[in-house]
Amino acid sequence: MKGAFVVPTASVIKRNAVVVLMLVLVLASGIYFIGNKFHSANIASADSRLSGDWQAFTPERLQAELEQGRTVFVDFTAAWCLTCKFNEANVLENAEVREAFQRHSIVKLKADWTNGDPVITKLLRQFGRPGVPLYVLYRGKNEEPIVFPELLTKSMVLEKLETVAGTVASQ
Repeated sequence: MKGAFVVPTASVIKRNAVVVLMLVLVLASGIYFIGNKFHSANIASADSRLSGDWQAFTPERLQAELEQGRTVFVDFTAAWCLTCKFNEANVLENAEVREAFQRHSIVKLKADWTNGDPVITKLLRQFGRPGVPLYVLYRGKNEEPIVFPELLTKSMVLEKLETVAGTVASQ
């Protein structure tokens, strides 16, 4: 449009009209394409994050579960995190791992950081992480939590769950 209409031989009105039309098209397409991406990320984080027996994370919920003597696994994740998606699909949602969580009565909480929740950001910093993924297994109110690496394996998770179950049983 610029090359065809914004030339020295065109009238001032025609040149200005074409420049305004180009700006409107650029802004409208930016709003259409980018605005919808943010909207769909918000919807995805609110609607599809809690499948199965996962529950929404809040610090109060974590504290209440620990006060009752339960073991809690917290998955700090985000809808845009590829490593999180890989770990969820291949490890956390594996039938053997899910069965181990149920067998040991471990409460599973999902902390969704898709939109940069400041409470979750503070917890990530407490564990020395700049972002997600972060996986923490709380063994009890006064016990030191177990922090998993960013990339999970099925055997690693099963081993830690068995260790925690043995510790709880011996108390």
